[in-house]
Amino acid sequence: MTSAVPFVRVGVLGVLTIVSYGSWFYGFGVLLDDMAEDFGSGVGILTLGYTIAQILTGVLGMWVGRTLDRHGARRPFVFGAILGPTLVFASTYVDSPALFAVMFGLGGGVIGATSFYHLTQTVVARLAVGNEARAIAQLTIWGAFSSPILIPLTEAARASIGWRDTVRVSALTVGVVLVLAAWVVDRRGETRSVAPSVSSRVALTRAWADPDVRRLAFSSLASSFGTSIIMVLQIPAMVAAGLERSTAATMAGARGFAQLLGRLPLGRVLDVHPTRRVLVTAKLLVAAGALVLAFSGNVVMALLFVIVGGVGIGAVSPLDGIYAREVLPSDDLGTLMGSMHFVGGLMSGVGPLLGALVIDATGRTESGLLVAFVSVVIGAMFLVTPRRRVRAR
Repeated sequence: MTSAVPFVRVGVLGVLTIVSYGSWFYGFGVLLDDMAEDFGSGVGILTLGYTIAQILTGVLGMWVGRTLDRHGARRPFVFGAILGPTLVFASTYVDSPALFAVMFGLGGGVIGATSFYHLTQTVVARLAVGNEARAIAQLTIWGAFSSPILIPLTEAARASIGWRDTVRVSALTVGVVLVLAAWVVDRRGETRSVAPSVSSRVALTRAWADPDVRRLAFSSLASSFGTSIIMVLQIPAMVAAGLERSTAATMAGARGFAQLLGRLPLGRVLDVHPTRRVLVTAKLLVAAGALVLAFSGNVVMALLFVIVGGVGIGAVSPLDGIYAREVLPSDDLGTLMGSMHFVGGLMSGVGPLLGALVIDATGRTESGLLVAFVSVVIGAMFLVTPRRRVRAR
C-alpha cells in the first residue's frame, strides 16, 4: 500500500533539521575563533566539543533508532527536547574551555541523536510507504536551507550579542521545535516498525552478513571523516586563504544554499541512473570541493567551492538515506540507520580534531583539506564495486 507524502509533518521535520544542524553542526565553525579568543585557548581543545557531539550523536543514535523501531518517534523527540538544549545552554556559563567542550559536546550529541537525518529520514520513510525516496528528498530540500539561513544568522548574532548568547538562543530554539515535532509528527505511533528484530544485536548481526551493508558502512566511515573536516574548516580556510571573514561567512551560507542544486534534480536523475552510481559521483564532487576550498582566497575560487562543494554535499545527504533504504532491512531501519550514523559520527568527530592537529603541526590549513580530499575519495571507492542485488522496497 502506497502512502502520500505528509506535507505538514515533513515540514515540521524540515524545520527541525534546519535548526538542529544549524545549532552546532554548522554554527560551531562560525563561533570557533571567538570561543578561542574568549577562553584564551587553542582551537584543538574547543574542537573536542565538536568531536564529542559527533561521536555521541552516533552512540546515542543506535539507542534512539531502536527506540524508534519499537515505540515510534515521540519518545526520542521528548528526550532530545529535555536534555540536549539544556546542556548546550548551560555550557555557555562556564569559564573552562575543557568543561565547555564536554558540556557543549554532550548537549550537541543529544540534539544530533534525536533530530539528525538518521532518525528523521527513517521517520518520513515510514510515513510515506511506497514514496520513501520522494519523502526523503523533500526532507533534505528543507535541510538544504540550514546552512544558508543559520550560518549568516549565527554570524550576525555573534557580531551583535556575542557567541555565548548566540548559543543560548540557538539551544532554546531547538528545544521548542523538538517539542513541536513530538506533538505533531507521530500522533498514533505510525513510525514504529511492524516487526523489529528481537534485539539490536540480532538486527546488526543479520545486516552485517550482507557485503553490501559492509561496503556502505566503510564508505560512510571514510566519507564522514573527510566531509566533517570541510564543514568545520570552510570559514577558517577561506579566511586563511585571504577572504574577509564576513565574505567567508556569506560564501559558507551560499554553499549551503547551493545544496539545493544537488537535491532538486535527484528525482529525474534517479529515474535514469542507479542510486549507487549517483552517490559515488556526489562523493567525488565533495572531494573536489575540498581541493577548491584550499585555494578560495578570492571570490571566484570561493564561488567555485560554493557550487562544487554545495552540489556534492547537497546530493550526498538524501542519497545516503535513499541508498540505505535500498540496502538495509526495513523492519530494523531505525536501529540500522542509527548504527550507520554511529559509524559516520565516530569519524565525523575524529576528523575535525585530527584535521586541527595536522594544521597546528604544519601551520597550513591546506594540509587539513588534503586529508579531507583523500578520505572522501576513499569513501567513494568503497561503493564502486557493483552490488549484487537491491532489496525489495
